[in-house]
Amino acid sequence: METNPLPPPVTASPAAAPVSQSVTKPRSAGRTVLIVLGVLLLCCGITAAATAWWVKRNVYASPMTPVSLTATEEVELQQKIAAFENPAAAPAVSPEEAKRTLVVSQKEVNAYLAKQGLGESVKVDLNKDALAVSTLIPVPPDAPFLGGTTLRIRVSLAASMNDSHQVVLNVQDVSLGGVPMPNAWLGDIKGVNLVTSDINTNPALKRFFDGIKEMDLEDDSLRVVLNE
Repeated sequence: METNPLPPPVTASPAAAPVSQSVTKPRSAGRTVLIVLGVLLLCCGITAAATAWWVKRNVYASPMTPVSLTATEEVELQQKIAAFENPAAAPAVSPEEAKRTLVVSQKEVNAYLAKQGLGESVKVDLNKDALAVSTLIPVPPDAPFLGGTTLRIRVSLAASMNDSHQVVLNVQDVSLGGVPMPNAWLGDIKGVNLVTSDINTNPALKRFFDGIKEMDLEDDSLRVVLNE
């Protein structure tokens, strides 16, 4: 009597093991793509918000906040203004030197501009050997591209005294929202001494600068020595 042989034992196929790996790889790749897309969207959102803020601040600029002084500071400022108008009334640093010295703070300069009705449109920053003037310039409605907007322009000036003891104010840079503007757009004004260009046509301005013997810019202040 013949007997049927037992079937061979069933063994796991070696090719079956990597099945789980082939399933997890697409999931990992998809998760990476989602993370990258999320980062890109976040960067785009930050860029859009920063651009909107820049445009609002520099192209559709709001009025600046005028600077005001306390009663004591106002009295001191009026005394300094009187000294500029009449150098002989300025106090001497010492009897030996007989120099008439005034120290005007950045706050006083901006408060004076506010009293002249310019506090919402002009602001001055005093730094070592340089000063910067930020100003708001309305663009006529019929102007191309930017018509009807208000631009925030910043002019950087190098301030010093030359060998002839004359005040020198050279235009270093003109920028819109921190972006330097080409010199050709500005009529090649960079490097021009504004005092020399205007002093010959303005006698009052000439008398004012003729009354200054020395001038030094410091952080947040301006030191002026007046002529006798």
